[in-house]
Amino acid sequence: MKITKSQVKGISESFDIINLEKVKFAELFFSYLKHNNPKYETIFQVLKLDDVRAFMNAVRDIVLSTSQEFYFDRAIQSFGMHCLKICGIPEEISVFEKAWLEALDKWLGPWYSAEIEDSWREIFNLTYAQFAKSLQQG
Repeated sequence: MKITKSQVKGISESFDIINLEKVKFAELFFSYLKHNNPKYETIFQVLKLDDVRAFMNAVRDIVLSTSQEFYFDRAIQSFGMHCLKICGIPEEISVFEKAWLEALDKWLGPWYSAEIEDSWREIFNLTYAQFAKSLQQG
């Protein structure tokens, strides 16, 4: 899987800001998830802090591996597994994407851009595509 240099830049720039307080950002993300979908109404009672840290570390791994295809593919797979652990089915990854983008928009404020949004959309597209491919093969 490959992403463009522009997408790598968007992902890196946004994560630099997220990483400063990644647990607080995760709280915002999961709040959007909770409010946008009744399925996640009890998300804060179900998720443990270790689950949140693992999820955010999977995001960090995507950012760190974007220039190395082998590691990037593994990071996408790991991120997808963390998404799946929380949501249960690959089709729900689109719900995660929506909440992620809303949280990013809120968190980054005036620094949120179309480039950043497109970059993260591509990450979620790659994540879903990897699961769709796995389901077809399995």
